[in-house]
Amino acid sequence: MNKFLLGALSCLLTVASFCQTNILPTPSFVELTNEEFILEEHRVTIPTHVFTREQFAVLEAYYKAVRVVLEETDSDPMVSFSYRKHLLPEAYGIEIGDKIEIAHNTDVGQFYGMISLIQLIDYSADAKKNCFPKGRIEDAPKFEWRGLHLDVSRHFFSVDEVKSFIETMATYKFNTFHWHLTDDQGWRIEIKKYPKLTKIGGFRDSTVIGHYNDSPRKYDQNNYGGFYTQEDIKEVVAFAKEMHINVVPEIEMPGHSRAALAAYPELSCTGEQQGVPGLWGIFDDIYCSKEESIVFLQDVLGEVLELFPSEYIHIGGDEAPKTRWNECSQCQKVIKENDLHDSHELQSYFIKRMDQFLTEKGRKLIGWDEILEGGLSPNAAVMSWRGEAGGIEAAKQGHFVVMSPTSYCYFDYYQSSHDSEPLAIGGFLPLEKVYQYNPIPEDLSEEEAKFILGGQANVWTEYIPEYYLVEYMTYPRALALMQGLWCQNKPSYSEFLKVYLNYHEDNLSVRGVNRSISLHIPEHHVDRMEGGVSYKWFSVDTTATFRIWEYSDAPETTLHELKNGDSIPIMRGHDRSTFLLKLDADNSANYVAKGSDILGAEVYMNPPPHEKYNHNGSLNLVDGIHGFKRWKGDEWLGFNDKKIELTVTLEEVATIDSLTIGFLNQNGSWIYLPEQFNVKISEDGEEWTALLNYELDDEEKLIVRPGLNVSAVNASAKHVKFEVIPLEKIPEGNVGAGYTPWTFIDEIQIFTR
Repeated sequence: MNKFLLGALSCLLTVASFCQTNILPTPSFVELTNEEFILEEHRVTIPTHVFTREQFAVLEAYYKAVRVVLEETDSDPMVSFSYRKHLLPEAYGIEIGDKIEIAHNTDVGQFYGMISLIQLIDYSADAKKNCFPKGRIEDAPKFEWRGLHLDVSRHFFSVDEVKSFIETMATYKFNTFHWHLTDDQGWRIEIKKYPKLTKIGGFRDSTVIGHYNDSPRKYDQNNYGGFYTQEDIKEVVAFAKEMHINVVPEIEMPGHSRAALAAYPELSCTGEQQGVPGLWGIFDDIYCSKEESIVFLQDVLGEVLELFPSEYIHIGGDEAPKTRWNECSQCQKVIKENDLHDSHELQSYFIKRMDQFLTEKGRKLIGWDEILEGGLSPNAAVMSWRGEAGGIEAAKQGHFVVMSPTSYCYFDYYQSSHDSEPLAIGGFLPLEKVYQYNPIPEDLSEEEAKFILGGQANVWTEYIPEYYLVEYMTYPRALALMQGLWCQNKPSYSEFLKVYLNYHEDNLSVRGVNRSISLHIPEHHVDRMEGGVSYKWFSVDTTATFRIWEYSDAPETTLHELKNGDSIPIMRGHDRSTFLLKLDADNSANYVAKGSDILGAEVYMNPPPHEKYNHNGSLNLVDGIHGFKRWKGDEWLGFNDKKIELTVTLEEVATIDSLTIGFLNQNGSWIYLPEQFNVKISEDGEEWTALLNYELDDEEKLIVRPGLNVSAVNASAKHVKFEVIPLEKIPEGNVGAGYTPWTFIDEIQIFTR
């Protein structure tokens, strides 16, 4: 191993790659030649006893997937391993000449080196030979926490499935598995002192069918559940250790505790016996803050610590309504006795008791960013999920942080707006957006940024009942996220996509890992043009052609043959016709309002939409494509404000015939239709006249598409202003109670005569 390699690997490796390889995550330094190291008989040999039996089995299967035999030998192995004390713990180096040498500081480094080595082989069907390119690679990760989370409470997955999840993580150099073991809908870990937790809390007698927001709701009445024995837990933890992955367990508290309270109702504020719910969402019944509850949870954590050697223990802390605490005499007594101001400080007291317990046991507490409310425990770390604000605040206070914001890291969100996507909770998180994520917020100084441990994606499983869907929702998005967690200098998205499509997509399939094909579904882009908009279709297959049918009010149809990147212009018109665009016969359709006189117009938005839901800016409101009630994709603009103003200007003063505005009602996702909206008009943009003051009643709250249609306006104007007044707070008893609701708006239309 040459001296330059040792020097490069002993630092933080900020050198950019000199050439592209198939290795993901992308290495810090790559220098390859045109010479080849040819594998005779498609074999790679390594010294015996370098890897454990479990590690070798995983590597052997990976190599077999690319038609290479991995063997151990005591005589002149092809690959040798060199310990280098100056390397970083997870760093590795590969040098390929007449022999292959992998440098490492730890067992992790030599494992990662073998994973990267096999990804250098071209195993495509037309490959005439197996060979490695000669040269060298130097690599080390940027962040120490590179995590994936799996929720097994909402839907249960077997030990073998969990181990499969961990194995795939390991082959892409993830090192933290966050195991969400308890929640309202199921308690999944055996606690010997409290057997009813799994006997009662591990099963529910029904499960909601379809989406939370469906009306009326339907239920599967079958008994559903399962749990892991302590022996099961030990097996998973031992396997994860072999894969160099740390398992962080999560025991939810004080909220998301209905399964535990079904088993031990005396731990609630009311003592009322309730079953394990088969409905998703947030529930008012949480652990009472009395001493009995705290002792119970510390007993549970005591057994958890015996099973999990991880430094951090996750205690949840999120979405804990204070309704019961505010009404509970025992909770009010705790507030008074401990000189607390309110129930938020009571939650802080609750969490601090757990932090003290874990600290005494030599462990550290980590929780969702709600644990900041009321004051953060001195030793606690924060997992920031409600955007980056919680993580920024915690880092500024000197607490360690794992970044996991919904906008980039929630893999239960839709990957495309196509009808073929499996049911999901909502939201839109395509591969390219995941790739954009950087765990270091811009608001942090260099010193504060040192408190960012890394990042993590979360796989919540309310709408993921089968393991193959877990994989579908995780890959390839996990690979895109990993680029930001590992790479010192992340390549462009197009470079990443090329590597994924050329190698890893097929490789995942060959290894039996399901993956999403969403990125192969052609995407449409809408752009403004003079007098209207243009629609353009793109595909990752640059040779693709598209057949687009245009349906108008007339009986005939028009067929458009488009090449990749071609566009169709749609002009503003006065014929009131609508038409339907379809990408091939079985694709989802977009209704386009051709007759709107503001198609493609500029819309002044005050305030602008939230950054999470601001696709294409104001054009989204006038692009002719209506948002659908099954919320997915990027059709809606999302606002989280007390008042919203949307102002649009016509080309000239005209008589307005009718107006249309569309809102989304999906309360389970904290999305509510507004309480009221007003319309004002003006000819000069200075003096405004109230045209309409409209309060939505219960019936009208169901209106989604085509929206609220106010006909027979018969007023002259050039400027039209929509004033939207959302509900002040989400009502009690609903998911997100007390928070400002989201307002989703799409497609405003104005028709003139």
